[in-house]
Amino acid sequence: MAETGPFEALMPEVTIEELFAAQGADLSKRSPKQEMVDLNRKLLEEAKGLARVRIIWQEVKVIGSGKQELYLEDGLTFKGSLLPKVLGSADGVVLFAMTIGETIDERVKDYTHRGKTLEAFILDAAGSAIMAKAAYHSISEIERLYKEKQLDTTFSLGPGHSYWKGLEDVRSIIDYLKGERIGISLTDSNLMLPKKSIAMVMGVGSNLPDFKGKIHCDFCHLKGNCTMRELGSNNC
Repeated sequence: MAETGPFEALMPEVTIEELFAAQGADLSKRSPKQEMVDLNRKLLEEAKGLARVRIIWQEVKVIGSGKQELYLEDGLTFKGSLLPKVLGSADGVVLFAMTIGETIDERVKDYTHRGKTLEAFILDAAGSAIMAKAAYHSISEIERLYKEKQLDTTFSLGPGHSYWKGLEDVRSIIDYLKGERIGISLTDSNLMLPKKSIAMVMGVGSNLPDFKGKIHCDFCHLKGNCTMRELGSNNC
């Protein structure tokens, strides 16, 4: 059973174009005013200074699967319509959690309290962009590590999406990984704190199903309407 973390990851490179995309803006249709570009650039740098990317992950052996259930060692059971199809034939499942901390959320609240709603909106979007890019790079690195072992990986999946609605599985992931080691806690309704945190899983093995290039976004009800996919992130 492989395990790594907790550890801090490098701050990902986020471009000004990606920041606008995270806000739902399409620069191909309309160019922003220079003063808006300058404000976005300033707040992006502020977000980079506030964010602290921390991740933790561990591989858990797959025991079996049911119609909608995935059974793992140590008594873990996940339930979601897509899970057995993607992960049922895997040798193991990587449980992954990441956060960029709470300082951006706190600064967003401060801007909002002072009536600077535009700054709050842009800074919040910058945090989301940093989180999406950091998750993409971290998952890519895990995929590379397994590829060196001649093992394949599936696309990542996350509880809370339409194909995996049960937020109680967020608690299972975070509790198993001991998410408090990277500062993640859970509310009574299984929402993660800090808000800019994610929990995901990814299958590992040598006999995985071929989804012909599809990713979890293709099974999400948002599909092409998600700003995170505009960032090239498949790990929202």
